[in-house]
Amino acid sequence: MQGKKMKQNIQRFLAASAVFLVTGAAFAQSAVDPAASAADGAKPMMGMDMGHHRDGLGWLDAADANGDGAVTKAEFDALFRRIDTNHDGKIDKAEAQAFRKAMWEQRRAKMEARFEARFKAADKNGDGALTREEVQAGLPRLAPHFDQLDANHDGKLTLDEIRAGMRKMHEARMQRWQHRQDGGGQPVPGGATTPSGG
Repeated sequence: MQGKKMKQNIQRFLAASAVFLVTGAAFAQSAVDPAASAADGAKPMMGMDMGHHRDGLGWLDAADANGDGAVTKAEFDALFRRIDTNHDGKIDKAEAQAFRKAMWEQRRAKMEARFEARFKAADKNGDGALTREEVQAGLPRLAPHFDQLDANHDGKLTLDEIRAGMRKMHEARMQRWQHRQDGGGQPVPGGATTPSGG
C-alpha cells in the first residue's frame, strides 16, 4: 500500500512539473503585440512576454479557475486535462504547442480589446482618428512615433495606421535581432547594420 501511494505521489509531482514547464515555457515564448503593449503602457522585456505576470507566473492565470490567486490540486488537474487533449495521461509536444497557441490567442484578443478601448477613450471628438494632441494625452507612449505611424501624413492616426506601423517596427526589430543572432554586423540607427569585423 505504501509503495502504491508513493508511486501516485511521484506521478502527481511529475504531472505538476510538466504543467509548470509547459505553461511557463508557453508564456515565456509568446511575443508581445507591440501596438497593444505600447498603448497599454507595458514595457516588453526583450520582445518576450511572460504571460500576464512579468515574474514568469503567467501559467497561474491559466490554472487558477476561481481567480483566488492560488492553484488547488483540482485546478491543476483540470489544467492538465485541458492540455492533454488525447487523454493519454501525458502532455506531448503537439499538445503543449496547441495549448500555447490557444493561450496566446486569448492573450492577444484581450490586449487588442484593451488597445481599442484606449484608442476610443483617447479619440475625444469621436472621428475614428487621433490627432497628435489626442495621442499625447491618451496614448503617450505612441507620441514619439506619431510621424512614423502617420502613413498618409494627414496629421491623424487611425487604428489601422497604428497597427500597420507597429507591426512594421516590430518586424524590423526582429530582423535586426535575428541578424545579430546570425553573426551579422552591429545595428545602426534606421535599422541598417555595419559590416562585421570592421
